Amino acid sequence: MWKAIYVAAKRTQADKLCELLTGEGFLARVKSVACGEDAAFEIQVPEAESEDAQAVVSGIGAEF
Repeated sequence: MWKAIYVAAKRTQADKLCELLTGEGFLARVKSVACGEDAAFEIQVPEAESEDAQAVVSGIGAEF
């Protein structure tokens, strides 16, 4: 099962974060969760990897 660990407002931001996670060895994907002006994009990883992936995302904090 996939779990959302981050929600980005821009597709480019979501893609960069997904790329970063993939580079760190995580399985990651981007899922659109809204349309139009209210677009949002979830970064999802397998539930078993979610805590470790969340730690990576938290570690980059200000860079995003």
